[in-house]
Amino acid sequence: MKTCSFIRSGFKFIRGGLLLSCALTLPVAAEIYRWVDDQGNVEFSDVPREGAEKVEVGPTATITLPKLSDIDTAPAQEDTVAAPPYEKLLITFPEHDSAFNTASGDVTVMMEVVPGLYPNHSLRLTLDGSQSVTTKQNFHKFSNVDRGTHQLTLEIVDNSGVVLAGPTVTFTVHRPSVLRRN
Repeated sequence: MKTCSFIRSGFKFIRGGLLLSCALTLPVAAEIYRWVDDQGNVEFSDVPREGAEKVEVGPTATITLPKLSDIDTAPAQEDTVAAPPYEKLLITFPEHDSAFNTASGDVTVMMEVVPGLYPNHSLRLTLDGSQSVTTKQNFHKFSNVDRGTHQLTLEIVDNSGVVLAGPTVTFTVHRPSVLRRN
């Protein structure tokens, strides 16, 4: 029956802790007594018993909350310094009005941003007004771009929208073609 005595002693410990917490939170000047039972469990009570010692309880800590009418409900003015504007936003490759060959149709776009991107900003590339990608890197690879002339736009964006629009670059992709003759 060790399990039962262990559970009983656990309940006694919890009960003692609850009694102590109640005694510490009540604003009553009651005396608290502490003792150790035959099984080694520490117990507390407000009733003295043989072998118990009196516990000195210090004053209860209190705080005074401000009145609701004294609280300023106006939104706090943040002392944030506006980030300096970007000096440069460019697509460095492909160059404007350039033409190049690519068998696979992969086009790696290289970009330059001065100063570097701010933490809450990203770069958004849009190919032909429909295929769009957002990145924090200064390059991106579009795969399987069809042969022909394409337009590429670059923007700096944040959660609220476009921060800065960059130039539009036009380029032409040449890809090999296999014509089947019957």
